[in-house]
Amino acid sequence: DDTDTDIGEVEPEITDLRTLVKIPEKARQILQEDMLDHLAVLNEINRYLSENDLRAAAEVAETGMGRSLLSKYQDKDMRPGRYMPKEMREIGWELHAAASEFAGAARKGDLNKTLLAYNRITSACVGCHYSYRTR
Repeated sequence: DDTDTDIGEVEPEITDLRTLVKIPEKARQILQEDMLDHLAVLNEINRYLSENDLRAAAEVAETGMGRSLLSKYQDKDMRPGRYMPKEMREIGWELHAAASEFAGAARKGDLNKTLLAYNRITSACVGCHYSYRTR
């Protein structure tokens, strides 16, 4: 026999090293919906940037991810942020601040500052998703 592996061998289990954040199911569903919405907003921003339509990109960023969303769940018991560790919440706040900064720079037509703020947005997404999991 010229094979070096045993067919019965099992691959070692890959461990997810991200911090597990325990959130009630309803709040976790809201968080997941928000993340999917943010992904759609990023896709729209990419389209508007490729079309050089900074005003449209600004509007989408502010309404879809800007600081105004921080009060979205103010009156709801299941707002996800109340279950997040402080560091995770801070990443979320950075995302919203960067989106508002992006919108302001884009409205002024400052492409360099717009793209720098866009990098802050995506860095917040990457930082959170690389550090935390809810399931």
